[in-house]
Amino acid sequence: MTDKLLNPWLNMQSDTVRRVDSEIIHNLFWMIDQKGDYGFYLKTTEEFKNTKIDIKLRGISLIKRNHENNGELFLIVNRQNDWELFLSVCKDIISICASYPSNEQMVIAVENRLKRWQAFLMQNTEVSLSLMMQMGLFAELMFLINILVPGKGAPVAMTAWGGPEADKQDFSLADLAVEIKSYKTSKGPLVAISSTHQLFSIDKPLFLVTYGLTEAQNGKSIIDLISELDTLFSSESVTVIQSFERKLIEFGYMPGMVYDVMYKFVVDSTRGFIVEKDFPRILPHQTPSEIIAINYTIDLQLCTRFEINVNNII
Repeated sequence: MTDKLLNPWLNMQSDTVRRVDSEIIHNLFWMIDQKGDYGFYLKTTEEFKNTKIDIKLRGISLIKRNHENNGELFLIVNRQNDWELFLSVCKDIISICASYPSNEQMVIAVENRLKRWQAFLMQNTEVSLSLMMQMGLFAELMFLINILVPGKGAPVAMTAWGGPEADKQDFSLADLAVEIKSYKTSKGPLVAISSTHQLFSIDKPLFLVTYGLTEAQNGKSIIDLISELDTLFSSESVTVIQSFERKLIEFGYMPGMVYDVMYKFVVDSTRGFIVEKDFPRILPHQTPSEIIAINYTIDLQLCTRFEINVNNII
């Protein structure tokens, strides 16, 4: 996930603390406890009003207490081999602390961020994002930025975004549904369908939007697109912003996480198709009940008769 040279606990002895190398006014420390486990330690200048903490992080122990007129919050990683993930959590917490000058505001913000990490770690056993996962999320974020948010606004867009569930469309609005697919331009316009329901809608028009992508250093990553959406949502309600973060977590991406590889893409083509009548697809009612899973590939070159201007979909 990150360069081992950046391990802040290297060369520290058991039962020692070292101040985080930062200009942050708050008291933040790297620590190693008496058992030799890596930890992170936040110390406030006044006692916590409440030492209860209903947050459970997979693989990380939390302790919140008052001691000698100060509040202390400890995070201890249970397995030293998980230090890279733990470091991502700690760095995210440090960035939050830097944003709040007062102890009380900082503690509230830190606990809210830890709750977000709790949601992420409960839903994800992997902390990496494969190339295909990044391509999929990249395409959906592109659709949000260029089409859905400008056309319908952020609140509607967040309500419509279904996330990574394979048994429904990626975006479901009141009057239409949209399935998003990405593919490597170098391999041709071939899109993979992983469910009989992805291209099936009973009560509203269904559209397929595809993105041909090429890996390129001068391209954009999902981090870049998320930053663009953060800017677009900066004046939106807290509900919209929290919904966006929740959808990212459901997809398997944790804001603040340090990932080992983050691919960059350029968009070679964006195409739209109306999925109707004889559009090539396998439908649920045409599939024998004995078949419980299905995957197939569509050649978009053979679907030009269904093609429409993608900007006219919304």
